[in-house]
Amino acid sequence: MSSGPSNDPVIQQLQLLLTGYGYNFYNSVNQARADDLLVRERASYHLAQAVDMLAMLRGEYQLRFIPPLTRANPDPPQEAMAQVRGIEAAQQALSNIETHIRGMAVPTQDRTWWRFRQEQTLLAQLLNFDLALVRSSEQVYQYVAQLTPENWNSQASMILRQMTSQVTQIARERERFLLIPM
Repeated sequence: MSSGPSNDPVIQQLQLLLTGYGYNFYNSVNQARADDLLVRERASYHLAQAVDMLAMLRGEYQLRFIPPLTRANPDPPQEAMAQVRGIEAAQQALSNIETHIRGMAVPTQDRTWWRFRQEQTLLAQLLNFDLALVRSSEQVYQYVAQLTPENWNSQASMILRQMTSQVTQIARERERFLLIPM
């Protein structure tokens, strides 16, 4: 089927249906855009799962290491409370980057920009950034999945902070890449 206009009304209607009244689902550029969205969704899914696991870890940690308050002991142990605050901080940092990834910008889809850049090449490069996001997000998820209240300590917190900053760095590099004119 040719991409040019046709005089046959059946072919015109078929082309209109396949292009979704202006949107061609079979176009490789549109497939790359959809792939970009799917890959970013997978990265944010892994981070959201890690956030949920950290919430459960925080609850288990509190049950195990913070005894009920009594008149004789009205204050919780400060070291245990510091660990709980560390879990909360890690949870909040992952939640922030997950939200950021979910709302990341994509290149505009207008004819003005098409004159200045190669859309297919740009989307392929974005997909590489997004694949790096998925890999690092999956590593965060796997690391958080193996954490228990017994092995949560300052070293585990530091490793998780490093992994989170790696995901954040990849997200920032992706944003900078979109700002550079092609």
